Amino acid sequence: MRLSTLATRSIRQRWLTSLLTTISIVLGTALVAFLWLVADQADQRFNSSSKGYRVILGPKDTSPLGIVLSTIFHIGKSPGVIPFGVYREVHDSRRWKFANVGLRYAIPIVKGDEYRGFPIVGTTDEWFTQFSRERDSEGRPIRPLKIVRGRRFRFSHEQLVQEFERVAREVRIERGIDEGSEEPDHSHIPEQLREVVIGSAVAKRLGLTLGDRIVPTHGSGALAEAHSEALCTVVGILEETYGPIDTALYVPLALMHRVEGHNAVHPEEKGEITADRIEISAVIIDAKGPVADQVFRSKFQRRPEAQAAMPRYEIRTLFQMVGNITLALRGISYLVLIVGAIGIFVALYNTMNERRRDIAIMRALGARRTQILGIVVFEALFLSLAGAIAGVFAAHGAALGLGPTLQKLTGVPLSGAVFGPRDFALILGVAVMGGLAGLLPAIRASMTDVARYLSPDR
Repeated sequence: MRLSTLATRSIRQRWLTSLLTTISIVLGTALVAFLWLVADQADQRFNSSSKGYRVILGPKDTSPLGIVLSTIFHIGKSPGVIPFGVYREVHDSRRWKFANVGLRYAIPIVKGDEYRGFPIVGTTDEWFTQFSRERDSEGRPIRPLKIVRGRRFRFSHEQLVQEFERVAREVRIERGIDEGSEEPDHSHIPEQLREVVIGSAVAKRLGLTLGDRIVPTHGSGALAEAHSEALCTVVGILEETYGPIDTALYVPLALMHRVEGHNAVHPEEKGEITADRIEISAVIIDAKGPVADQVFRSKFQRRPEAQAAMPRYEIRTLFQMVGNITLALRGISYLVLIVGAIGIFVALYNTMNERRRDIAIMRALGARRTQILGIVVFEALFLSLAGAIAGVFAAHGAALGLGPTLQKLTGVPLSGAVFGPRDFALILGVAVMGGLAGLLPAIRASMTDVARYLSPDR
């Protein structure tokens, strides 16, 4: 009879002990594999998702990390506002006046509304024509945003300037600064401004397609306020980017200031009301030159109206902040694995007395010491290998199940379908650890005294 058959028969005879021991191996392996999976994919996704965002100009009275998380990953609400004049100053200077920095693009955004839990981002059509996640060695875009169905909305920088000039005049009239009878008509918003392009994740999870209508809302839950006057038509669906871009809806920026209840200028703002004073959330910038981000950061360091956040630096800082937590969790998972290995050792060692007579009979029938040793070691290897394989699959299953929830909370997708060399190395390592844990009981079993345990007194 083969060693594997004898070992599996022994496992079946002590199925409860074997099951509990295997469960401890499954839990430890699943914890290790899941932490590796989340840490590796989070690091990869966060860094890949920040491509194209060389610098982000955001409000001064918040942290640069908050600006990055809100602007790129849609985590939390918009941390504040900056004046439109900051954007126009940067956008209108192809060679920025503060230094010899060649600007590729400066794209304004406004946030605040959402649709069924997904953020709505107001911007211009340069988001589709200029933004690129990667460039070749000569600076040409090689990974621009693509629309796989429909078309982009049309709302240019020049139209935005005209719109803000009009809005500024309305504000001045409302405050009695200018003479006139114009009153903002929030009930009529041009059809051109009521177009929306949606990310692939929004389309999949909400079942939206071209021609569908959405109503932006301000707030969530019972306090949500629907902007029915801003009823939008889906005109385009973006290609999947496997990042936070997929989880947002994009509308012409002017729509965000047209809806009822949105203040273009803070009510307590004093002084001359011009288009440059109108508030936006942030400006996404890409510039030429290896030190362009440092130039922006330095020049905005002492300016009161905005600050420059560098996504790559802030994401690295974020992972340094959570690194100790991850290390502690990994330590706990390794400890669970060690406990599982000890469980294998204890289970096998404690059953040796029960199995002495069986082993002595096997020896009397011609089984060699090495065969007895092999049976026990194989049993330990089998339990640890089965637990390791089940643990790795459990970790990936958990990632598949929790992926949509984590993506909604963090804006970063988590894939459980990706198996890597590290998973196979973990399975092998856990199996070896289990085999080593069974080595001492196996040696003890192979040293069984045949005459003693086959005597009538036993």
